[in-house]
Amino acid sequence: MLRKALISTVLTGTLLCITPATYASEGEVIMKMLLNKGVITQEEYDKAIRDLNSRREIDKRLEAIEKKTRELESSTAEQNEWASHVDKHITHAEGPAFADGINIAAGVTMTGQGTDGNDKNPAGEDVIDGSISADLEISVSIGERSEAFIGFEAGSGTGLADELDFNADGEPDLYWGFNADAGPDTTLDFTEAWYEHSLADGKVMLTIGELDMTNYFDGNDIANDETTQFLADGFVNDPTIEFVGGPGIRLSVSPLDIIQVSIGIQSDGWEDLDEKNFLIAEVDIKPEFHGLQGNYRIYTWTNRGDHTADRDPLNTGEHGAGIGISADQQVFNFMSLFARLGFRNNNLREYEFDTALSSGAAVSGSLWKRDNDILGLAYGRAFLTDHRRDDLRNSGSDPGDEEHYEVYYSFMFNEHVTITPDIQVVNSAQGNKDFKTIVIGGVRGQVTF
Repeated sequence: MLRKALISTVLTGTLLCITPATYASEGEVIMKMLLNKGVITQEEYDKAIRDLNSRREIDKRLEAIEKKTRELESSTAEQNEWASHVDKHITHAEGPAFADGINIAAGVTMTGQGTDGNDKNPAGEDVIDGSISADLEISVSIGERSEAFIGFEAGSGTGLADELDFNADGEPDLYWGFNADAGPDTTLDFTEAWYEHSLADGKVMLTIGELDMTNYFDGNDIANDETTQFLADGFVNDPTIEFVGGPGIRLSVSPLDIIQVSIGIQSDGWEDLDEKNFLIAEVDIKPEFHGLQGNYRIYTWTNRGDHTADRDPLNTGEHGAGIGISADQQVFNFMSLFARLGFRNNNLREYEFDTALSSGAAVSGSLWKRDNDILGLAYGRAFLTDHRRDDLRNSGSDPGDEEHYEVYYSFMFNEHVTITPDIQVVNSAQGNKDFKTIVIGGVRGQVTF
């Protein structure tokens, strides 16, 4: 009995006092000494060594688990740094790992829409049309702080564009739009191709290449993605901003956790990169009130492409410019509100409205035990410029600000498939009160994989 107590005491003291790395040395040395002095038998020695090895194996496994946990925490922190803006990329949202450091993801969005009341408008008719788009995204992590990304988009069908082309100029004439996912018929383009690097623990981000500036500016948590949220263009981005597409640079600095300052410059194409650029700057303030997240963005922009002065048609060297606010705020755990307000100069012939206002809400389906469903409601208004009002009056029409309403219900069928019924109502289309109210009903389906 005394010998067993001695063995137990020695073994326990060994396990408690030495580190895992020394089990094979100090623990075995002590037990070997006891064996040589005849204090323990060979059988007791063998059992003690097995116990030491077993404890060493357990600690190795615990150490491996702790290491994996630290890696996951580091990865999560890095992902949070990349997600300093409202990110619409599929790969960042749920892209599966194709290989080490490589993510590949795809999405298909199909939309069918029909009108009611449009047959009472000039050149309008009530029909049901559709469109489809497909996105393929590839991202590659380069080291710990860099990423390369390329995105492709293919599409077919222009939806209701021709039925809403009241001027017969080949472009839909709703200021607020009707389906931001529909584009020119039958397209295949690469939409983005860029390299991004972070510095100072993610507080400084630099992105260069073919950019989509709407991924970095004028963001909104509940009104910024036509494939999952509101469909109408005016609820996806501020319609007063004259974005372009092409090569650009984005620099973002976060001096504090709740503040981010970003600037961007972009050329409208790869020719004459130093001319007619689009420039934008934004300050994001991200406070949290009693656990409810808010995001408040203030931005200013200028488009240095050629614009025609309203009062002087021969002056085609004017520049567009504007300012705006985009905000979203959680008011309950199940509800967030949003608002946008944008202004731009009202003395350019190309701008038929100079102010855009929108507001709305998104309600989580958790209230009715559908946690992943969303109910969205929004109202928008485009305020006409003086010269647009004059043009309408001179043509015998009654001018009025275009108003747009939209309601959608996003039903998540499973983690890859979402079905969204959507209803829009348009008053005073194109700022013309003589146009009858148009009701646009539709269904959007999205598949991501």
